[in-house]
Amino acid sequence: MRWLLACVALPVVVVLALRAFVGDVYHVDSRSMEPLIHGSETNGEYVFVTFEDAPRLARFDVVVLRRPHEPVPIVKRVCGLPGEAVQISGGDLFVDGRRLPPDAPRPAWVTVFDSRRHEFSECFQFDRTRWVQATEGLAVDARGDKAHVARFKPRGLDDYVGQDGKRVEGKVYVNDLALELVLRWPAAGGKLSLRLTEEGDLFGAELEPLTAHRVRMRLLRTVRTNEGERGPEVLGQFEADVEAGEWHTVRLANRDNEVRCELDMHVIALASSYSNNTPSLRPAEGGYAHALPRIEFGGSGLAFDVREVLVQRDVTYFELGHHGVTEPVTLGPDQIFVLGDNSGESSDSREWGPLPLHRVLGRPRAVVWPPDSFGTREFTVAPRP
Repeated sequence: MRWLLACVALPVVVVLALRAFVGDVYHVDSRSMEPLIHGSETNGEYVFVTFEDAPRLARFDVVVLRRPHEPVPIVKRVCGLPGEAVQISGGDLFVDGRRLPPDAPRPAWVTVFDSRRHEFSECFQFDRTRWVQATEGLAVDARGDKAHVARFKPRGLDDYVGQDGKRVEGKVYVNDLALELVLRWPAAGGKLSLRLTEEGDLFGAELEPLTAHRVRMRLLRTVRTNEGERGPEVLGQFEADVEAGEWHTVRLANRDNEVRCELDMHVIALASSYSNNTPSLRPAEGGYAHALPRIEFGGSGLAFDVREVLVQRDVTYFELGHHGVTEPVTLGPDQIFVLGDNSGESSDSREWGPLPLHRVLGRPRAVVWPPDSFGTREFTVAPRP
């Protein structure tokens, strides 16, 4: 009997000791941090949080905190640090009057479409006589002078992929998008292209297979003006050794006024920063500011295969509330400014202002319930490679 009591008591003692000195488990009942953490009053995830008396926080760390006169802890992301002047403008975070530099750590991109989980036709419009289902993805016949492209049908809202793997449609337009492809092309000839738009700017990556072992990539910008289109302007180019017939990853991303294209996951990259976007001259229905389609890719003069298509968006902060929106808010020496990733559905410092550091209870380290969600998440950010 004593042995049985000890077996029952020991786990209880361990749990109580962990809760008293190490951390605790909190239920997330809000959707404000979707899709990083799934929140719901009935089936939201539970996170294990470690306690910290004097947390040393970095920008974009995720924390659990308690607001004054609010008994239930909440989860937010630290966006402003003590002593900084913080403002949200055009979906971007400004610190001391400037956007973050391109190499600053940032939250992970948010996936809005993944061909490994979603039907290609769900989000892309294309010529089904040219784009044909194959053993590995799609086989595209773009031979001839005419370009054959697949166009992204959504307008670029703050969509995300939910806990069940389905796309959740957002409510507010976002500026910064990324397109990533896994594809292969023949020995030489023709061109492949990727394109993103923001307001009146069309940013493109163009790949031209020169030989069986070499490709040229160019980063382009085309501007729409009252007189029509101007460009394309070549922002940069390089030639690289590749193997024809092998699968290669190509990524084109536009974030915080930097456009960047990469070949084979950071092995080779081109990037160009710009001061401002060109205002759209022909707003779409509802005053929509961006040229459509927001994303497209395709080719001309060759046949190629596409195995994977990934569309992502930046974490975008919307101009809701009063604090740090119409003008910067300057934080005190012990204050932080916190925001929710799912900005359109988050009550945060935009509404109730900065919080003192002592309101931070700790940091989430892992999701511990339900079982199919168990594991660590990107609760801290790392510098871009």
